[in-house]
Amino acid sequence: MTEESSLIVIAEVAAALAGFSGIAAAFGRRQERPWTEVERARLSNLLNHSGIALFAALVPLVLALDGGFTPEHWRISSLFWAAFASIGIGLGVRSGWASWAANSPGRRFAFLLQLGGFILLLVLQLWNAIAVQKGWPYLLGLVGNLGYAFIHFMGLVNPSADRSEG
Repeated sequence: MTEESSLIVIAEVAAALAGFSGIAAAFGRRQERPWTEVERARLSNLLNHSGIALFAALVPLVLALDGGFTPEHWRISSLFWAAFASIGIGLGVRSGWASWAANSPGRRFAFLLQLGGFILLLVLQLWNAIAVQKGWPYLLGLVGNLGYAFIHFMGLVNPSADRSEG
């Protein structure tokens, strides 16, 4: 699979995951009751990670229109991804700390685990921008975004027994 086709597949999957948020709402029968704080956070994370993957997959494709994929294109793309990820991490930390005391120890651990994983992907992109300048670390970051989006999608489709949280 070429880099171009990989990016197109990632963009398609990201758009599909974002679109499936409506299906998650229907499966969870959320039209019958208000969304909990946890469910709103999951939907927000689903859309954030899908959006980052979608738009970040398009950046190198646009840059490649100028003669294919070059190390400079991967450097620019990784910096672009890192900028969006930094905003996402900042917003996630802000909302996570705001509800820290109200969350169970399990939710706190999940928050820290997700935050740590996303920071590792951010470090990977910065390393790619500075030293590697290849496609595979960039694609790995996008796949990580899709993984996080899918986890939140599954949390919406299969909500846990603690519906009263939030």
